[in-house]
Amino acid sequence: MPADTRRVYNLTCLTMDIANLLASNAIGREYDKLRDETIDATVDGLIDSLACALAGLHAPGLKEARAALGRWGTGDCSVWGGFGRASAPFAAFLNAVSMHALDYDDTDDKVPLHANGMVLPGLIADVEENRPDCDGREFLTALAVGVDGAMRIGRAGGPKGSRGWNYSVISGSVGAVLAIARLRRWDTETTVNALGHQLTQTAGSLQSIIDGSLAKRFQPAQMVKNVVMSAALAQAGIDGPRNVFEGKAGFINLYQDGKFDLDAIRAGIERCDLPEDLSLKPYPACRFTHAPIDLALQLHAQGLRSTDVKQIRIRVSGQAVNMVGRKFNHRSAGVVDAQFSIAYTVAVGLERGAVRIGDFTETAIRDARVGTFAAERITIEADPALPFLGMVPVSFDLELANGKRLLVETQDVCGSPEKRMSATQLRDKVVDCLDFGRSSVSADALIEAVHGLRDGKPFASVLQLIA
Repeated sequence: MPADTRRVYNLTCLTMDIANLLASNAIGREYDKLRDETIDATVDGLIDSLACALAGLHAPGLKEARAALGRWGTGDCSVWGGFGRASAPFAAFLNAVSMHALDYDDTDDKVPLHANGMVLPGLIADVEENRPDCDGREFLTALAVGVDGAMRIGRAGGPKGSRGWNYSVISGSVGAVLAIARLRRWDTETTVNALGHQLTQTAGSLQSIIDGSLAKRFQPAQMVKNVVMSAALAQAGIDGPRNVFEGKAGFINLYQDGKFDLDAIRAGIERCDLPEDLSLKPYPACRFTHAPIDLALQLHAQGLRSTDVKQIRIRVSGQAVNMVGRKFNHRSAGVVDAQFSIAYTVAVGLERGAVRIGDFTETAIRDARVGTFAAERITIEADPALPFLGMVPVSFDLELANGKRLLVETQDVCGSPEKRMSATQLRDKVVDCLDFGRSSVSADALIEAVHGLRDGKPFASVLQLIA
């Protein structure tokens, strides 16, 4: 093919592929054009995510991971919590693991998908390495762009449970690339190249959840590391695939079986306001357990305890059964099994009146009283009348020890945009996280530093606390 013809073909593809719209929109966003509500949500998400990361510093597997990666030397970026320095890809990897380790980080309930956990660690590593003088408003704009992009891709496609993709991982990394592109003020071509390089590295299986392995909390980190690598390749001028989404072997055909709602990408993209739809988690477990936990805590508050209950029949969506509906065995369960169990989390909420980080330690999940109740008295089934991916409604049909029957139901879930955590609830979560992680940082200092970004204070003021 003649050189001139090839250039025309590539330009045509670049114009047609949705990657071009995503890229040009991301790099064009400005702080003063963002809605106040978007900035509020971005700030709350940042506070929440950093607290989750500091809580997860000592989670199983992280000590070993730091040692394994440390053999390859140090670098310019902080490993949060005072664990030294590493190269940008490895620092981003380790920080992403700590942020996601306790399954306490945010979700977009409509997918579901973790957003900040995919976007933040790579973005912060990039700030530290390439923009150490970055002011707070520039950082918040880049973060909002990234979270919006991750959620937009997630909603346009949706999880392919039958294929086994981990959708947080494969779509969240797109948002992470867009955040770095905005931070560095790239042009559209460089941004599309970075998205293309990320496509070549995208992967993520749900098998780690099915098997209850610690690899589950390392999967987002694998993609975050790859994002940093993709950014470096694009910055160096190395071109990536241009037909990132709509190509023959692009994202849509490869991961979505050709089913993708392009209108969900385009609609309102100039507002960059999807961070407002993000849910913050009140409980450190899979988001599909949250509505059942809400009901369990409601019953506990009414005076009901496990000894009062003969049987609970829980009806949830089909995806909830797939993700968190398996039988729970407290003798063999690992921490990830407990985080992904409606039976365990409901038993904890009903018995203890709260579901906290400390309920997901090896010691806590061996509690025979809670474990036996979860295994023998709780039944979970899919209600075919519910939307397959829905987190609500959830209903409990209880048979009490005294022979009475009780039916309770919830139509919403705590922490969602419809039922947001208050400032007090968010602060309480931060306190719990920092206490559990044995952090020397106070909740008020962290919250105040993040809020200071709105006034243009340097991001270094936040980095100093977490590093």
